[in-house]
Amino acid sequence: MGTPKASRADSLTAGRAALARADWVVARARFEAAVAEGDAPEAWEGLSRAAWWQGDQRATLDARERAYRGYRRAGDARGAARTAMWLGSDHLDFHGDDAVASAWLRRARSLVRDHEPCAEQAWIMLLESDIALLVHSDPPSAERGAVEALELARGIADSGVEVVALAILGSALVAAGAIEDGLRRLEESAALAVGEDFAETAAPGWALCHTVSACADVGDFGRAAQWCRAMHSWSATWHARHFFGVCRTAYGEVLATGGDWRSAETELVSAIEDLSTTRPALAAPSNVRLGRLRVRQGELAQARALFEAALPLPQAILGVAELDLLDGDPGAAVDAADRVLRRLAGGASVFDRVPALELLARARAAEGDGAGAAAAAAELEREAAPLTPYMRGRSRLVLAEVLAAAGDHDAARRAAEDAGDLFDACSAPFEAARARLLLAGALEALGRCEGAAAHGRAAREALALLHTPRGSRGTATDELSAREVEILRYVAQGLGDASIAERLFLSPHTIHRHIANIRAKLRVPSRAAAVAYATRHGLL
Repeated sequence: MGTPKASRADSLTAGRAALARADWVVARARFEAAVAEGDAPEAWEGLSRAAWWQGDQRATLDARERAYRGYRRAGDARGAARTAMWLGSDHLDFHGDDAVASAWLRRARSLVRDHEPCAEQAWIMLLESDIALLVHSDPPSAERGAVEALELARGIADSGVEVVALAILGSALVAAGAIEDGLRRLEESAALAVGEDFAETAAPGWALCHTVSACADVGDFGRAAQWCRAMHSWSATWHARHFFGVCRTAYGEVLATGGDWRSAETELVSAIEDLSTTRPALAAPSNVRLGRLRVRQGELAQARALFEAALPLPQAILGVAELDLLDGDPGAAVDAADRVLRRLAGGASVFDRVPALELLARARAAEGDGAGAAAAAAELEREAAPLTPYMRGRSRLVLAEVLAAAGDHDAARRAAEDAGDLFDACSAPFEAARARLLLAGALEALGRCEGAAAHGRAAREALALLHTPRGSRGTATDELSAREVEILRYVAQGLGDASIAERLFLSPHTIHRHIANIRAKLRVPSRAAAVAYATRHGLL
């Protein structure tokens, strides 16, 4: 005789034990056995959890829907609300469908509206808060929901809800510009995440992901790296590549800003690969961050493709517009920046407003709209004032560019010096080199040629170190003319086409055409890459 089949209760017990030790394959097999022995919602819910950790979206959604219907039939409001809430999360993560997600959340909330305080109510609040912050750029709503969930969590003593509520609250405060208070909440959340056990096994990953992303966004790179290491450890324990995929996206930008472009590329490409197979709707922000790295590397065609793949994210719109500005179309850049700012409500995240204001100020300056550029730069300065040195450095860099375009070279010198000092303090070498190029241009305009040459040389050397070739690259087949070398020297000093044209008594269109010829001869995709190539090969 064969061995009798284990009872459904035994299969459920074995499945839950496998979930607790992160053995998703065994857990799935045990819950599938339980499902085969009877249509119990507990079995379908367990199967949905195992499939979710494996990144199997079809099995996850099917099992969750069956669990939801089973709990409704059984009159289990909490079970039905719990699975409805996770269905909302799934539709957001797998398909990026916030409308369907919100519908499931409304259904979940209605099921436990009159229930005594319970964890399901708190988790629903937290997912609604996450959508408010990450999808709708609405920090005030996210903050209110997180505070409400935190109060509920402490009343029912649920540490998983507490740790996620603290993380979302911290992220919302940081996004609203309350940096110090927000980072304190995030630190508290992250410390709890790595120091306790949780009934909801996804809770610490959810919390750590918020911590890493918020620290990276605000330019607190030391904290971001520290908690990314903690996230990596947790992810390895729980075999959660999709969780770490989201966080390594933020960490990739930390590495890129710090000048380690090779490691940054590895992190970002790996993150996109992981997310594309398990959580495709979460891959768009990774495309934007990789696109930004490609812009720094001078790979502009690849950058445009990455930004376009992430549309209609506001940061993707701005990325495409930045490339339009580099291609000599400031009007398109102004329109895009204005479009993004119109989409953002008054309480929108500072991380959405700041890049839009940066682009708007620079594009208006390129158009020759000095008053508009100055107004955007002033607003940017107000936004960045309470933020980190890195963010303040970005605002001063933009101000230097606007002042230089307006011909106020001494004020541009001071702003560029401030930007360089701030970037040096937080180890952002690419931005520091850009500041020095602007400083060199301002000094030359002021007749201080020796200082201009020194700063220009230092900036070109820094860029040459950063712009290492991604694969083999041949040498130029044509020599640059004397005029082209002269123009490239001005480009290396950070001057735009109009400024170079004024110095050489040529039209901006002629300068633009010369630069296009230089790029073609050197076989490089951007002005920055041309400067880096010419520096490495002694052409300047």
